[in-house]
Amino acid sequence: MAPDVDGDGNGLPSRWATMRAGLTTRLLLATGVLVFVVAAAYVALGVALTDLSRARAGATHSVQEVNVARDVRRLLIDMETGQRGFIITGEPSFLEPWEIGRRTLPERVATLRNIVDDPQQAKRAEQLETDSLAYIRDYSVPLVDAARRGEGWVRGIPASEDGKRRIDSLRRQLDGYVTTELALSAAEQADADNDYRRATFIAAGGLAASVLMTVVISIYLTTRVVRPVRRTAMTAERIAAGKLDARVPETSKAEVGVLERAFNSMAESLQHHVGELARLSDEHAALRRVATLVARGRPSDEVFAAVAQEVGLVLGAEITRILRFEADGTATVTATWLRAGERVPTGTRIPITNTVAGPVRETGKPARITEESPPELPGSAYSAVGAPIMVGGSVWGAMTALSRADRPLPDVAAARIAEFTDLVGTAVANAQARADLVASRARIVAASDEARRRIERNLHDGAQQRLVALGLQIRLAEASVPPEQPPLRKQLGDIVSGLNGVSADLQEISRGIHPAILSQGGLGPALRILARRSAVPVDLDLGVDRRLPDSVEVGAYYVVSEALTNAAKHARASVVKVGVEAEGADLHLSIRDDGIGGADAAKGSGLIGLTDRVEALGGTMAMSSPPGSGTSLLVKIPLEVQ
Repeated sequence: MAPDVDGDGNGLPSRWATMRAGLTTRLLLATGVLVFVVAAAYVALGVALTDLSRARAGATHSVQEVNVARDVRRLLIDMETGQRGFIITGEPSFLEPWEIGRRTLPERVATLRNIVDDPQQAKRAEQLETDSLAYIRDYSVPLVDAARRGEGWVRGIPASEDGKRRIDSLRRQLDGYVTTELALSAAEQADADNDYRRATFIAAGGLAASVLMTVVISIYLTTRVVRPVRRTAMTAERIAAGKLDARVPETSKAEVGVLERAFNSMAESLQHHVGELARLSDEHAALRRVATLVARGRPSDEVFAAVAQEVGLVLGAEITRILRFEADGTATVTATWLRAGERVPTGTRIPITNTVAGPVRETGKPARITEESPPELPGSAYSAVGAPIMVGGSVWGAMTALSRADRPLPDVAAARIAEFTDLVGTAVANAQARADLVASRARIVAASDEARRRIERNLHDGAQQRLVALGLQIRLAEASVPPEQPPLRKQLGDIVSGLNGVSADLQEISRGIHPAILSQGGLGPALRILARRSAVPVDLDLGVDRRLPDSVEVGAYYVVSEALTNAAKHARASVVKVGVEAEGADLHLSIRDDGIGGADAAKGSGLIGLTDRVEALGGTMAMSSPPGSGTSLLVKIPLEVQ
């Protein structure tokens, strides 16, 4: 449909030309006036408030200066009273306020000089500081020192009159300073009151003007915008209630008219796409549920069952299957979903020659055929769609969906299935990766244990035996040394003692590499010896009286050994409780200490290595170590290691 052209014939749509001279222009003009009025009011208000703040700050500062000046006067009076009382009575207690004033007065007059802001007051403050310090330095301190020495002139009239003259002068200076500062404070307060009244008047005027402009604009918007928009909103509510054929009448050619026409166009589009949006929402929700299972590492059979059900519900199919292709040309049913009827059991081998899975396997691409009914469905022709499941770049299997031929699956069915088969492939790859990782870790642990066992045997049967034989030979040589050569006999004895120490050290090293008692007597005797050698007392509760698989015994031994070592080094524990029990198909270990807790596997405590060893055996290890409450390890190792 061609756009309308304005009267000038310039080819522009007439509705946009009308809009430029319509509601937008009026609103922009009114808004500009309102913004100008409000901005002017705010600027004037800001200036007034700045003056008000400055005036109040000046008044507050004047009060502070008056308070400091009064402190200076009080200190001078206290000094005068204290020194006079001491001179008259000779009691040292009268000098306590004098001492306080002598120490404090210089700081207070300096403070007064620093905070004064009026030039004339600044001169008075400087003179006051000079006279106050001179009073202390030239009169008060010499007078008190003379009184302490008992000199009689301090009680004479000249000394008293000199002090009175000095203190009266300081009082007059302080009274004049305070009086002047109070007058300045009153003036500042008066300015603050004037600024407050001016700010109030400006704010009231600006508010009244903005309210008036707002009322005018509101009336205009109500008639030209609000009513049409409200009518449009009511129509939107009808559409939201399910009446997708509702439309709003077009009453204007300006912006509101454009809105009404756009709304009607949107309603038509919404009516057209609402079904598609609902379908996509359901499909995405199904994908999220399946993706959550994959991300959590749930078992493959659980993921397969969920995918089969979700695809069946999304496509409205009669039956869905997940098939794993076998080398003999058949397929194994790993999951199935059926709207009604008996399902083919999981694990069943089925032929795929005449099914949609056949071309999927041959081409590695989605396929669609008309298929005869499977045994689970009533006899009829079915629309069948299948998509490959790729794992590691190869076709692992397929997912198929069937629906009655009279209501075939949509053309996009294959693409929808492919979104789910990607998740299935990820789940299969994850499961294979986990299995490969567990097997690899188990092989590494087994090889490490075998290497430890071999090194221990070599040390015991080789180097250690040679050290013993060498010690015996030296003993024989020692016995044959003539009695007249005792130094040589002593040297040979020292060599034998050193060889015995080396042999003991080597024996201890071999036990750490792989304790022989573990291979000979099993887990129980090995743990008893480990408990006796522990630096921390061990309360051992041993519930195992039989031999276990070598890998299980070695793993359990090193878990307990590392836990006892950590308790001795870091836990500050007084006792460690170790429990060992073979229950059902698992070996359970519990190691608890009463130490300080706060163990962290990330800080190199050896717990990461123990976790790897336990998990390589298919077991689990949980640690709890709250600060101040000790450390607890709970380990479960399957007795039948895969």
